Amino acid sequence: MKNLLFSEYKLGDITMKNRIVMAPMTRSRAINNIPNDLMVEYYTQRANAGLIVTEGTSPSPNGLGYSRIPGLFNSDHVKGWKKITDAVHSKRGHIFVQLMHTGRVAHPLNLPADAKILAPSAIGLKGNM
Repeated sequence: MKNLLFSEYKLGDITMKNRIVMAPMTRSRAINNIPNDLMVEYYTQRANAGLIVTEGTSPSPNGLGYSRIPGLFNSDHVKGWKKITDAVHSKRGHIFVQLMHTGRVAHPLNLPADAKILAPSAIGLKGNM
């Protein structure tokens, strides 16, 4: 009997080479919030999973609440993520981006100069960051 974990799986229009999904894990390696070559290596090493879900990636400058998380809201970010997705796809891997906004967990020192903390609540997280 074939092990189901290692068998192909159809997820919508995507045929995953196995049923292993890599959960998102924040690595904090995006210098200036730009996906880079270290991240290309990290995700490429894991391209044998049926599906990779990336680390939390901010869709806006206001969502960058902690240091070195990647963004996906300008051309430098898109270029960085394209290098990653191209590398994963070259290994027949599939990758989904996890969009994440830090909300009130954000700290102003981690935001770009023109960004401000945005969240559904004005109450900040208690304690030290």
